[in-house]
Amino acid sequence: MKLLQWHCDYFRYKVTKPAMKTLPENRDGEEKEFRNVIVALVTVEKNDLPETGRNAIIAIKKQIDEVKADSLLIYPYAHLSKNLATPSIAITILKEMESFAKEKGIEVFRAPFGYYKEFETKVKGHPLAELAKTIS
Repeated sequence: MKLLQWHCDYFRYKVTKPAMKTLPENRDGEEKEFRNVIVALVTVEKNDLPETGRNAIIAIKKQIDEVKADSLLIYPYAHLSKNLATPSIAITILKEMESFAKEKGIEVFRAPFGYYKEFETKVKGHPLAELAKTIS
């Protein structure tokens, strides 16, 4: 699993159109905005397991606690690897991440999988504001 993690003053996205013929969820037209949020751009790779997603949440929670972010946005982002998991495995792991984050007491949101989205953000300027990680 590859992660690009940002601590943002704000992050907003808008669903623009489907990126897949068969969508795992219907979230056409969704628009959301978040403040003081950790955004985890997540690429689920072949051989990743639900445990991989849980390990990612454990790593992310450390930064959430340290920088005192209010919430976490899990943002599917297939652009960090060419070794992608199948869509069904990816969505399963992303949902597991969301569920595990809730168990850990994190206010968590998950952006739609299988859609093109436009986004706007302002990333903070401290040492932990931008991180790249590989989780196994």
